[in-house]
This record gives sequence, structure tokens and C-alpha cells, in this order.
Amino acid sequence: MRNLLIAFIILFAPALVAQEYEVRSEFHWCKLNEGKTMQDAIANAKRYGEFSASEGTKYMQLILTPMHAGDSSDYDYILWGSWPDGEAMYEEWGSFANNYGGWGGGDDTSTPAGTCHRSIAMFNAGVVHNRIPQDERDLRQPVQFAQCSMRDGVSVEQLYAQAEKDKALMDDGGFKGWGIHYFFPYLGFDGNQDYDFVQMNHWYTFAARGHMANNWLAFVEENPEVESEMNLLVDCKASRSFVAELMFDNT
Repeated sequence: MRNLLIAFIILFAPALVAQEYEVRSEFHWCKLNEGKTMQDAIANAKRYGEFSASEGTKYMQLILTPMHAGDSSDYDYILWGSWPDGEAMYEEWGSFANNYGGWGGGDDTSTPAGTCHRSIAMFNAGVVHNRIPQDERDLRQPVQFAQCSMRDGVSVEQLYAQAEKDKALMDDGGFKGWGIHYFFPYLGFDGNQDYDFVQMNHWYTFAARGHMANNWLAFVEENPEVESEMNLLVDCKASRSFVAELMFDNT
């Protein structure tokens, strides 16, 4: 019930919060089939991207591979797709199911690169960003996810407002090329998750990630409110890092 209330707030009161934008995202955990490699998985994804473009569906997809992600023995990669809104989500799924042929579809008659065994959909709120030019970004970029629970009495609006305050200090501190998203549960959850949302920190380059890693402690010493004030609002745990690579963007 708590998660439904949070999703309701995000969907129907966007003017009250400081998020930059909201889209819908899906995640599929996949295991490579025998004899297949990640290059086969990338080829499959890009082939579907061409189909999506030909259908005019508004969909983008990335592949995540584990970096420091704990036990990843039951999957090799994660397909992460996004749509600009709910209408686009179901238009693309309709095209995938009816015109592409679902998971076994496409023109390639060989065995698919992977078998995906778990899937979820989430509301994806882009919270704050310090963007750099497209041509300065890495092809493969670091991302980090953590499970977060809001403390009693805390609202989503407070989280967004604090994130904006932190961003201003981080900008002044010289941190460039990064962003934060909040993912709120939508479909595929059993209701027993012990968190309210998943926070994603991402960086447009590994150099930006390294700069933040090397300079964060000194920055917090000078600006302790960046961590102390956010910690009064939310408790995050189980951080995991991945490498993200964009397959296609038809949005």
C-alpha cells in the first residue's frame, strides 16, 4: 500500500515536486544461452531496435552488465528499456507481441542470445543531473543502484527538494557529468519488498565516477549537510554497480 501511495503522488502531482522528468522503465534479468556471448546479446538488442524504429514505437534500451553487483550467478546481463509514458509503453509491447512475435520473434531463426527469467516495470523519475556534451560521454558508463526507504513522515517532495539543494553544492564543488534517478515499483512486484524506491546514481564517464570517488570525503567534510540532511529523510542500502551501454534510442 505504501508503494501505491508513492506512485500515486508521482503520477498525479508532478507540479509539486522538483523532478526533471518521469518515464516508465522495465528490467529483464537474462542468462546467456549455451554457446552465446554478450556480442550475440548486443546484436539481438540492436536488431530489435531496428524493428522498433520501423514500427515507430517510442522505446529505448540499454544493456547492464555486473561490475560490483554481488551474486550474479543467475544472470549475465539485464535488459533495461524505457518509454516516455504509459501509452508508448503499451504501444511498444503490442508491437513486440503481435508484430515481432514476442521473445522468440524477429527474422533471425537461430536460438536467441539469452533467456530472460525475471521482469519488472517501474516509474523512473529523473531527479537531478549535471550533464556534459554527448560527444564527451563514454560508450559504456557506470551506474549504481541502491534500495531506499523513506523515514517516517517524509514525503517524496522533501526528497526532491533536498536533492536539488545537494546538487547546487555539488555543482559548486566541481562535480560534473552525473545524475540521480528514483525508480518506484509498478509491475512485477509481490508487495514484500522492504524498500520504497531504488535510487540510481549514474555518471557519463568513468573519469567522472573516479573524480567523485576520490574527492567525495573531502567535499563532505566541507559540506556535511549533503549527507546528514539526506540521511534524515531516507535510508539506503544494498548498493550494486553495473556497466550500462545504450543499444538504441527511438524515443
